[in-house]
Amino acid sequence: MRRVQFTFSCGTQLTYELNNTKTATLWCEKLAKMHRRFLLRTDVNHRHGFASELEIQAAVARLEKSAKFLGFPLEPLTRRNWQGELNRLHVNFPEFFKSKFDRESFQAAHETNLLIHWLEYELMNLLGKKDQYLFNLDFNHFPAAYNLKENIPEGEFGNFEPALQFGNLHLHYINIGRHFLEMFDANDMDSPPHHFKAQHEFNATCGLVFSEASDPMRLDLDMRAYYDRRGGKEFFGFEYEDPKLAKGFFKIGQLADLTSYSSFESRQALREQLRSSRIAAWRLWYGSSAGGWLASRVCRG
Repeated sequence: MRRVQFTFSCGTQLTYELNNTKTATLWCEKLAKMHRRFLLRTDVNHRHGFASELEIQAAVARLEKSAKFLGFPLEPLTRRNWQGELNRLHVNFPEFFKSKFDRESFQAAHETNLLIHWLEYELMNLLGKKDQYLFNLDFNHFPAAYNLKENIPEGEFGNFEPALQFGNLHLHYINIGRHFLEMFDANDMDSPPHHFKAQHEFNATCGLVFSEASDPMRLDLDMRAYYDRRGGKEFFGFEYEDPKLAKGFFKIGQLADLTSYSSFESRQALREQLRSSRIAAWRLWYGSSAGGWLASRVCRG
């Protein structure tokens, strides 16, 4: 059995068993080729859902500054308008890359995009009591790592899951645009159809989920209602039941000792351990009798 072990800067080690899909096998091979210099290193993209109110306020100030520099419209964020304002601001990001820009503008647009995504999780937790917690390994912003990508094999799209379940390891989104779950969570009624892009490609970028479970039946009903309200197949290009709509994230594995976190108290204790940590190292294991640790990549620094 293939496994991947992540070591956090706090000393915690978590081991995940990968599922028996071609996608998980290919992802494992891609992660083995990654190096710490390929990782996006920023305080607003590694952890989602763990921030304090002061950290959120500082990020909002940074967002206001970068949006003003770019000339993107942004009203002051309040409890009532924050999601709508972030949705409208998000529309500007894909369009930005259709025009000419200098390095300073690119950096401001890059930071704006990261802050939008980060604040969506933080504000949903703070104001919407969503209990969503994620750690990302993001290789999308290093061209050599990003371009090490390929298509999800036909027949494996059924591995996308909309519920962010504690213990899941999943592929992360790698495209410019918005996928279905992101649009649904944001109740996005602003993005034009060409901004929607279902995830059909992947690279080594991944996410570790530490969220509390949601009701899958309620979630499916709400997603179907959003799909219809947004324009259905005419907008998304796929029937709701079509696996290629890719509703969620592609699951590639789960915690090997998931039963150790069967109580809320144990899950919360782990989240507290990880609250200010980073993923500091990872290693891969094939698990055959002739095998052993396939690769080790340290990402401290």
